[in-house]
Amino acid sequence: MMKLPTPTLNPIIVKEFRSRMRGWRAFAILTFYLVFLALFSYGIYRLMLLFPSYGVPLSPLIGQSLFAAIANLSLIFVAFLMPALTATAISSEKEKLTLEMLQATPLSPQSILFGKLVASAGYIFLLLFAAIPLASLIFTFGGVTVMDLLLAGLVILATAITYGMIGLFFSAWRKRTIQALVLTYLSILLMIGGTYVIYIFWGVIIRDAPPRQVLMFNPFSALASVIATQNLQNSPMGLFALLAGWGPWAFDGTVDLEDFRPLWHYTLAFYTGLSLVLYFLATRFVKPIRPWRMSWQSVGLVIIIAILYVITSMAMFYPDVRAEIAIRQGTPTPVPAIPPRVLDSRIEFSRDSIEAEPTEEPTAEPEEP
Repeated sequence: MMKLPTPTLNPIIVKEFRSRMRGWRAFAILTFYLVFLALFSYGIYRLMLLFPSYGVPLSPLIGQSLFAAIANLSLIFVAFLMPALTATAISSEKEKLTLEMLQATPLSPQSILFGKLVASAGYIFLLLFAAIPLASLIFTFGGVTVMDLLLAGLVILATAITYGMIGLFFSAWRKRTIQALVLTYLSILLMIGGTYVIYIFWGVIIRDAPPRQVLMFNPFSALASVIATQNLQNSPMGLFALLAGWGPWAFDGTVDLEDFRPLWHYTLAFYTGLSLVLYFLATRFVKPIRPWRMSWQSVGLVIIIAILYVITSMAMFYPDVRAEIAIRQGTPTPVPAIPPRVLDSRIEFSRDSIEAEPTEEPTAEPEEP
């Protein structure tokens, strides 16, 4: 009787998971993350009790603030912890002279990189899933929907994969771990801080509203576009509207957010393309011989993926006319003053039309005896 082949798990994933979860460090980081997240959320709750509500129900504001705090704190952990795990994945193998042993196995370069990425991302996903019971307390206050929570999780997961690929690319490119770490965190700081600098100086130098697409490289701006979807007036959510690129309309409360394409659309499209390009380049650096030689099947697959990505990006980046008009709309130009009409001095008037006709005074009628 023919025996069916059983699917086997990538051995690199098994090895990395066992080595990472064997010691106390992984559990210590998980415990510290959950305790710090709980204390930080409690501090936000106590702070929101002191916030003047101006007639607005306080419970939804507390729910929105807790949602923003938990989401941004999770994104900070992901943005700075994920690259540290992947930037040492390949370069450490080079320093220990064990990369040649991996290349001699039946595993392809794609399998090696995939195993390293999944093993690193798996621990990050564990941190995010462990915070779900704490995040579920948001729904007791209201103000946040399940869709908002799912979209925030989608942005955080996309950031984790993209930043993990940045670290994996530099780890495969450079031979020293310290070089890979420096280049990785320098790239991340440019994507986070550099976009805000460009956005601010754009408005100062050009004196015009900068395009929101400048902030699409920044994951915090993408997350802010998910968070600040409620009424912004008299609410701390106006700060996240500023981060999302809504500028002077943030604290006005008169913005119709349906006229704006969410910034996370652009961010997800860009992160997807960047991850695919970095994954392709990293496989070339891991390949032992003839790294840039590709078969016709691989070339065709790359072309198909590129075409699909371009079509999807065109649909995502299609300009929203209403949003562009709303963003570019400035102070209305005053109506030009209309000079008063001046009568032509050459017009002649007849004397009869100027002189007033004499009016007859009414005579009193004699009374009858």
